[in-house]
Amino acid sequence: MPRPTPVPDWVPRDLPRAPGVYRFLGERDAPLYIGKSVNLRRRVRGHFYGGGQAGRLTELGLLARAVSYRQTGSDLEARLLEARAILKHRPRLNRALKNRWRGWYLEIDEGEPFPRPLLVHSPRRASASYFGPFAGRRLPLEIARLLEDLFGLRSCTGAIRPDPRGPACLRHGIGTCSAPCIGVSGLNEYRNRVRDAIEVLADAGAARRLRARLVEQSAGNGAAGQSIPPSAGRRLVWLDELESYRSVLARPGQQASLLVILPDHKPERRVLLPVALGKVLRSRSVAVQDGVWQEAVADACYAIRVRELGMDGILQPDEMVLSLILRRWLDTDVDDIPVYDLARLDDRQVVRSATERTL
Repeated sequence: MPRPTPVPDWVPRDLPRAPGVYRFLGERDAPLYIGKSVNLRRRVRGHFYGGGQAGRLTELGLLARAVSYRQTGSDLEARLLEARAILKHRPRLNRALKNRWRGWYLEIDEGEPFPRPLLVHSPRRASASYFGPFAGRRLPLEIARLLEDLFGLRSCTGAIRPDPRGPACLRHGIGTCSAPCIGVSGLNEYRNRVRDAIEVLADAGAARRLRARLVEQSAGNGAAGQSIPPSAGRRLVWLDELESYRSVLARPGQQASLLVILPDHKPERRVLLPVALGKVLRSRSVAVQDGVWQEAVADACYAIRVRELGMDGILQPDEMVLSLILRRWLDTDVDDIPVYDLARLDDRQVVRSATERTL
């Protein structure tokens, strides 16, 4: 006699033990929950064996009527398909959606009289400069703190109406704020500080020039036995710490235009994943056949070049979700997957190399 199972009869019995995306469907086939796994059979059936959120399991059991799935040839393809589907359908039981892939931008808005570095979830103002996206809060918060100390930018919230009779904050007392609130730093001087901060973040050359000036000032101050708050030596420490994040500020993952060739779940096919300046475009499954393959790779390269023409390098929130997934994969899971950088290779080189590796 077969052992009883909590898995309902409407769950497909032929679920593959392979990567893919699955959907629990309710009335009129509306998605209730969307997930991905490297083993579809184990993951889908595992929803009914506990180990998850009891409330969600109960709702799935009461509301779901069917399961659909799409097998993929790689975990990356499954991650991207899952994200696109969740962003499109916003299923009611995907309760982690709001925070699951949220990234952060560092915003400095020159449209404000006395701007300060802020963390925001998406670009929102034409007058602002943006740096990111960052996967979490810790790193951009640390960069913001270093900027505030290095350039004497305010960290206080709210609008500023300079009042020379007002009290100065603690940061002004220790030399890390130029105190625009009490008029120590006037509007023009403060805005020059902001522009210098933006330039150093955006340009490694500007950071090197600032460092040379600080080294010179530090030597001069030391010879004269002088100390100014903050001293050039202290600013050098902050600048060097800020420069330790240069690889992140350069945003190589976001700015890159790439063609990634992933395995398909059918051995005679491959998945072409084009990326234009960090924006993940739609993937395409292509047969590995002489003639067909070369044309498809050339078309993918052309699609990337065309998309680049209309982009400003700033990703919208939904685009950032996919970009962050790709960046994390590039940092950890590339292995032997072909990834072609279109900033270094022209289209013919990509087609030739992809053909040699695949056919």
